[in-house]
Amino acid sequence: MVLAFVLLPGCNHESETMPMTAPLTSELTAAEMRADLEQYHDSVVEASAYLESKRRDQSVDVTQTRDRLLARVSSKTTKQDFALLLKEFAASLKEGHSDAFSDVAPEVFPFSWPIGFLAVREGVMVANLNWLANNPGLKPGDLLVKVDGKPIEEFLQSRMAITTASTDHARRTIAVDQMHWSSLSTVELEFEQQDGSILNSIFHCLPGRVDYRNRDLKEFCTHSTVADKIVKIEIPSFIWNNDAFFAAATDEARDAVIDDAKSRIDDAFSAAADARGVILDLRNNEGGLELLSIYVAEHLVAGDFTYFEIERQDSALLRSRPGYQNMDRSEFGKRISQRPRNWLSFRHFEGDTYDGPLVVLINERCFSTTDNLCAFLRDVRPETKFVGMPTNGGTGEPAHVDTLTNSGARIQFCVSRVYSPNGRLIEGSGTLPDVRVERDRESAIRRQDPAMEAAIRILQD
Repeated sequence: MVLAFVLLPGCNHESETMPMTAPLTSELTAAEMRADLEQYHDSVVEASAYLESKRRDQSVDVTQTRDRLLARVSSKTTKQDFALLLKEFAASLKEGHSDAFSDVAPEVFPFSWPIGFLAVREGVMVANLNWLANNPGLKPGDLLVKVDGKPIEEFLQSRMAITTASTDHARRTIAVDQMHWSSLSTVELEFEQQDGSILNSIFHCLPGRVDYRNRDLKEFCTHSTVADKIVKIEIPSFIWNNDAFFAAATDEARDAVIDDAKSRIDDAFSAAADARGVILDLRNNEGGLELLSIYVAEHLVAGDFTYFEIERQDSALLRSRPGYQNMDRSEFGKRISQRPRNWLSFRHFEGDTYDGPLVVLINERCFSTTDNLCAFLRDVRPETKFVGMPTNGGTGEPAHVDTLTNSGARIQFCVSRVYSPNGRLIEGSGTLPDVRVERDRESAIRRQDPAMEAAIRILQD
């Protein structure tokens, strides 16, 4: 088994391991920028695994995008302007692993607003004030209505244009998560407070990027009893010891690096052995190591099974890239079933599987490896109930496909199509909930969890 085959479909580690290029010391000419946009277009047309399905199902037109961006290049276009154009090109592919890593300019968004926000049914609400030194009277739950005089929806559309995601609903959520990143050191924000009054103030931004959603993951997997004989198993990420994992030289060494995470999964399902129902909380899990999501699947489905099918795009460009040059031609251009229990050198779960009622909590940030697990459970364990919001719907084999000649920007997108066990294309659709539960302002303010409450009701009925 080729290691990339096992890992890449659900693990976007290109951005973590990709060599960085030195920033350019001279300005790019308009002609050089246009040439790079042409090269970006041609690389996508030749090597993107999802170009045809995106054109068919999500109205992606890469040639139209190229022409629109070319028309915006002029002698006045700066390197920072061009870096934003590359981000817009990547986002236009509507493929969550798509990105353009550019060192042509200093960081486009070097500041952060001192306020974190959350997308709720009513709009965009204040969610984090911990970084705000001089609070003019804001409270969690106040709604953001204008940014520098621009209506919030108009501002959000401009940020969504440079936000990569596989579906539009996920793009909006992620854009809100990142909207506080700023190119300017101050920002004027207008709020509608909960009593209906309007508050307008100018805020000084923080240096650097603050990630208000960042959590220090001390435990890979936790479990608890949330109701009578109902056990919740929470896995916030499938990333675990990544640096050591990718530095390991053998499959045995890689498996040893994640053995503690596998043991946590064992402990959680052992605690649920006699449960009347299990709630698997995958919300906000943006993916990671495929081997760990598969190990969860092995606790829920007995015997040998197909986890997904993968079909790598056959192109001369891809076959010229490092990591692909020595692959046999038989590994390109055809679907290959992935049956994890046939993978040697990795520890598989061999105990009794949990076959009782299962509810999976999902939302728009579920992505990549997590999307694969949800699609697998939907097909192979059809009695599973999904509660929450639709997943991001993104999976594939993200690869550094090309380096743009003039700017040195490195472009990444998926070069393989991934299908569920029943043959459904996961990218662009993901998993839809059986019970849709959208976060609203009141529950967020009160720190209630209506999706969890709905899951418990399902298992108690």
